[in-house]
Amino acid sequence: MKKFLIGLFIFFILLGAAALYLNTYLKNQLQEILENDLPASISLDYENINIDSWGGNASMTNATVRIKANDSMPRSEVKNASVQLRGLNHWDYFKNKNIHFKNISIHADSLTHYSNRNKKKEENKKQKDSTSENPISAQNMDRHFLIEKFDLVTDYIQIINPKTDSVNLKTAHFNLKLKNITPSISGAITRPFDYEEILMSYDSLYYQTNQYDVLSVGHVEWNGTDLEMNDTRLKTQYSRNQLSKMIEKERDHMDFSIKNIKIHNLKYGEESGEFYINTPLLELEQPSLNIYRDKRIADDLTKKPLYSKMLRELNFEMMIDTIKIKNGGIVYHEKVNSATEAGMLDFSNLNASLYNVGNTYELGEKKTTIAIKAIFMKSSPMSLDWNFDINDPQDKFYVKGSLSKFPVANLESFTSPNLGVEMSGKLEHTYFTIYGNNYSSHIDMQMTYDEFKVNIMNQEKKKKKWFASTIANIFIAKTTKNEDGGFKEGSGEVNRDQTKSFFNYLWLNLREGMLKTVTVLD
Repeated sequence: MKKFLIGLFIFFILLGAAALYLNTYLKNQLQEILENDLPASISLDYENINIDSWGGNASMTNATVRIKANDSMPRSEVKNASVQLRGLNHWDYFKNKNIHFKNISIHADSLTHYSNRNKKKEENKKQKDSTSENPISAQNMDRHFLIEKFDLVTDYIQIINPKTDSVNLKTAHFNLKLKNITPSISGAITRPFDYEEILMSYDSLYYQTNQYDVLSVGHVEWNGTDLEMNDTRLKTQYSRNQLSKMIEKERDHMDFSIKNIKIHNLKYGEESGEFYINTPLLELEQPSLNIYRDKRIADDLTKKPLYSKMLRELNFEMMIDTIKIKNGGIVYHEKVNSATEAGMLDFSNLNASLYNVGNTYELGEKKTTIAIKAIFMKSSPMSLDWNFDINDPQDKFYVKGSLSKFPVANLESFTSPNLGVEMSGKLEHTYFTIYGNNYSSHIDMQMTYDEFKVNIMNQEKKKKKWFASTIANIFIAKTTKNEDGGFKEGSGEVNRDQTKSFFNYLWLNLREGMLKTVTVLD
């Protein structure tokens, strides 16, 4: 028994010595690889490496990785990272050279990326990426690898413009969890590996979308199927007056916020070299859009495509089966001259359903349809139904709408400063239909109203022009009570100004329909 215990003791001594030797050997081998075998564009500094050969574990502390800038690769830097590798399958590795880890976790203080310095380099990189092969795709590897669990936590991520050192994008508390990572069956570098499950989240996203506007998101979560974003906001970062001084052509000052965005069963990727994105349902909760337009600035005379053409000419395939907008609002301000306040239009309690928003169907197969209900100027229920076929080269569309119980004096905040017109009376019911295309349109309107009257204003003196107002009211039918059925009807034609938006086109139709309906002349 004594000899057995001595032998067992010696065995464990030798086993421990072998483990220490193996730990030292593997550590030296790994250090040699990191020092001599990394690509020239990558540098790695670290404080310490620990190897536990018996448990198949390894760790690296205070690591900093730098990817140097060159013609094919932008510069990136990961600071103060700790890396933990757990549960290497020794037997599978030594017998088959396969790599199988139970868990790999990385925690870094920060990740900084410097965007490419010019467009030419970006184009070269895109070309290179599109033709590069994925080095860890299944067909390019002579061994199998599997990581059962992968965790990446980064306290801070930022993308910097190297010319100005300004931050283009930043986010905090980035957390990525993957399960069962294996080599990708695709050879594309855009999908370097496959996985069974993903959970990604981050906070405080900030993105400089252009020279004027900033996108921020409070929290983002992605589980591989549904994408959810909370407290999203796209906002012009300058005041209204500042923006007007900065621009030479008309541009909207914008504040667009959405309480919650949820994209269900999101699918995206590449098929036959073309990018695609589709979802059966996109939900927008409490969107609020505040737009200010300074009409004292020179017009932007570039042609504005209708929405059907915009969808048709997307450079990728997109299909959103349904978009639901819940409890939204729109406030539009328009400043025409310095002597008056900006005119204002208000839409509240806005709910909408949009169907077939995309470009993957054939001509005549289906139509994009939009149904909107809202409260106009805080008092009057309104509805709008709108459809078009994105594949129609003439961009034909159909709009049907209604407005009920509207005191027209509520429009003074818009018509008085912008058009120099004040109105009184009450519109009980207004119905209209518009048929149009990219060039011209026709509107039919029916109205019931009473005690309708207009005043033409001197905007500088803010006084009524008595003579002009009297003449105008001669040609206006004050009431529809004497009409057959109580409705007065009118029709009109409008030619589209293609340098203006669709909503300008819609407004011109409504104005034409109203003028033809309320005037006594046929």
